[in-house]
Amino acid sequence: MNFRITLIILNLLACVPFARAQEDAFATRLLHEIAAEQAATDSFYYAGMFPSHRYYGHPRGKMKHDNNVFFTGLIALTLGEMQDQFHSADSTLCRNIRAKACATFPYFRHKSGRSTYNFWRTNPSMVFPNSGFLNLFKKWHSLPDDIDDTSILLLAMEADSATARATRLLMEQHANTVSYGIKNTFRKYRDIPAYSTWFGKSMPIDFDACVLANTLYFMHRYNMAGGRFDSATVQLLAAFIQNREYMTHPAYISPHYARSPVLIYHFARLIGRYPIPELSQHRGVLVADAKQLLAQASDDMDRVILSTALLWLGEPAPEIDLGKVRTDGDFVFFVAGFNSLLPDFGKKTFSGYHLISYYYKCPAYNKVLLLQHHLLRASLKA
Repeated sequence: MNFRITLIILNLLACVPFARAQEDAFATRLLHEIAAEQAATDSFYYAGMFPSHRYYGHPRGKMKHDNNVFFTGLIALTLGEMQDQFHSADSTLCRNIRAKACATFPYFRHKSGRSTYNFWRTNPSMVFPNSGFLNLFKKWHSLPDDIDDTSILLLAMEADSATARATRLLMEQHANTVSYGIKNTFRKYRDIPAYSTWFGKSMPIDFDACVLANTLYFMHRYNMAGGRFDSATVQLLAAFIQNREYMTHPAYISPHYARSPVLIYHFARLIGRYPIPELSQHRGVLVADAKQLLAQASDDMDRVILSTALLWLGEPAPEIDLGKVRTDGDFVFFVAGFNSLLPDFGKKTFSGYHLISYYYKCPAYNKVLLLQHHLLRASLKA
């Protein structure tokens, strides 16, 4: 009898490495697919960048290649947060992807050398690449650096604390009410001194809920949160969530991300990593809306990010057959909407209006989001 029990135990133990190997095989495959999409030589994309596409008027509208740094930065940041979950060759490959991506960031840094970053290259400046008409825009106005790309890239490159502190001071100088105030948000929020999206003085103050979530994520990573602008930003996000404006007015409170599933993903990511009490108290409403959207979702990637959000919020999420997820569908993570530049009436009227919007996709980033979900679920099962 003892011999038989010993054999059973040995057989069970023998199965464990095999099961782990089977589980890791999916992560290995995704990581190699992501690496294969990274530009190897300078061309339209700098070596190390990941191709992204801009669609006019609809996620299936006319497509143009767009060599912004946004998705490359997000990929480097997200892979960096998963780095410790890889081993051996996969760990080396992940580090190589990140290093190549970060090597492209100087092309998007402010011309003066300060540590702020632009969506597009800065020297020479570029606006809406591959667009003859819109490229005329750069002749009289270039897009200023923004706190979203800056936060993402500094986190991705693991910038030193001195650089982070200096950048924070610049962010504070451009916050709402410091020099002038925001005009195109709900009147009840106009006096809140939260961070603005832009560094440029010539741009109107702009609130974007996802940008603010990313900025707080940056502040907390570097243990810099707690100042009056951080507290004001938390206050604003808490109000957006409590009033469910991420569901009722997503493109109005987040003109650069614009979709409810993406907003919930950002809120859950921040709360899951840094459980800020003023935000965490609203977990319940986020969970309920995430579940509602998940039940209604028609796009595979929306299901993935909503399920990830639920897991970050401490809730179970339905199992997804990740091997069958389409990463090349209509999923949109970022929107360039001109409504953010309009006065309040115009912004309200045209929020989410297709004819003034460009929809951005990045196939490699979709695979990173899939990998993120896979590894998160695996870590919770461990």
